[in-house]
Amino acid sequence: MPAKSTRFAALISAALFSSLTFSFSATAASLLDKGAQHQTVIAGIANEQPYGYIGEDGKATGANVEVLRAILKPLGITRIDTPVVDFGALVPGLAAGRFDIIGAGLFINPARCQAIGFSNPVTRSGGAFIVKKGNPLKLHSLKDVAANPSARLGTQNGTNQIQEAKSSGVANQNIVLFDKDTEALAALDANRVDAIYFPDAEIISLLKRSDDKSVERALPFNQIPDAQGKPGYNYHAFGLPKNDPAFINAFNAQLAKLRKSGELLKILEKYGYTANELPPENVQASQLCASK
Repeated sequence: MPAKSTRFAALISAALFSSLTFSFSATAASLLDKGAQHQTVIAGIANEQPYGYIGEDGKATGANVEVLRAILKPLGITRIDTPVVDFGALVPGLAAGRFDIIGAGLFINPARCQAIGFSNPVTRSGGAFIVKKGNPLKLHSLKDVAANPSARLGTQNGTNQIQEAKSSGVANQNIVLFDKDTEALAALDANRVDAIYFPDAEIISLLKRSDDKSVERALPFNQIPDAQGKPGYNYHAFGLPKNDPAFINAFNAQLAKLRKSGELLKILEKYGYTANELPPENVQASQLCASK
């Protein structure tokens, strides 16, 4: 009996080892392998300008989409599919493996870092308001909204702006959520909100696209202060698979080369960005993921 038990245990151990080895091999596969095998990489976008959207020709375009293509091409990845989903579905979709990369503008924050990986920052962004012409409630910051119990703030479902508003003291009942920025603008026109709050690049793009003369950007605008009391910024990056460090490292290396060559800024300038929107080169995703 002891000999049989030993042989049985050895068989079980071998089977477990084989199973674990197979499991490790499956999870260790990198997106770099897709490039080597000329497979299609799936990059989710939210159809929002200027980040990633479907152009009039029916093809995906935008600042993030162009930058993504420029980064992936040297990695051997030229076949990219860009399904359009609601913004709030981007992080859960990547975490669940429904797509490989998030090709939209996505802020790095510690909560998201628990679910997905990130590239190093591509751009930095402050917040901005669109208000009715003349800014009747004199709203120039989130604190102004918080101080006015009748002021209603519109922003997008699933975004960083929700927590920023709450942290600034805006009451839950005064925050109105929309799936699209265009829906928020329509609500402002219809007097269902008093200001809409998005990243500055999106505000600029939305005003340009709408050409709505009854609204304007609230200027000046006071950014949320950081821990040192200076105007705080958020940092846009690409969402990447959390369990693929080889791909993340290769992606970041190509992003750094793109910036050093000046090509990154050339791409971004086509969508209204300037050198001011480039983050400091020493700001890394790992630092932002670890910040409180």
